[in-house]
Amino acid sequence: MRPPRILAPAIAAAALVAVLAGCSAADGTETTSKPSTSASSKPSVLPQTEVRVPDGKKTVTCNDGAAVVDQSGAEITLEGACAKVTVSGNDSIVHLGDVDELIVESAISRITVGSAKTVMLSGNANDVLYTGDKPTRVTDKGEQNIVQAQGK
Repeated sequence: MRPPRILAPAIAAAALVAVLAGCSAADGTETTSKPSTSASSKPSVLPQTEVRVPDGKKTVTCNDGAAVVDQSGAEITLEGACAKVTVSGNDSIVHLGDVDELIVESAISRITVGSAKTVMLSGNANDVLYTGDKPTRVTDKGEQNIVQAQGK
């Protein structure tokens, strides 16, 4: 009777584990990849023909010099000028007149404004396009936001 042949497969398995373990970082450090900071990775505004236009259309009003746009997934219009406008609804298209202070807390929204003295962004991936004067101060605490003249 022959003895079972367990030793050869066990040695082969142990050798395979040792070889594969050597493929990981040899010095015990973990490598991570970082996104490229080249000019090609800079966010850009989608052309108007590629912007999804929401089905719902709404109008908001300026009360006592302030307006809040908190609707998500809609096209919202604020007629006329307003001192302070806060946009907090996500994935929306917002049309504004002239504002003194524009606060953008939303994500993935396109906001067109006549002119804004100050723009403060804390959300991500928003396009703020102005048709009038360039804002005197822009503060961007989010990521992938764009503030530029419309049509650039």
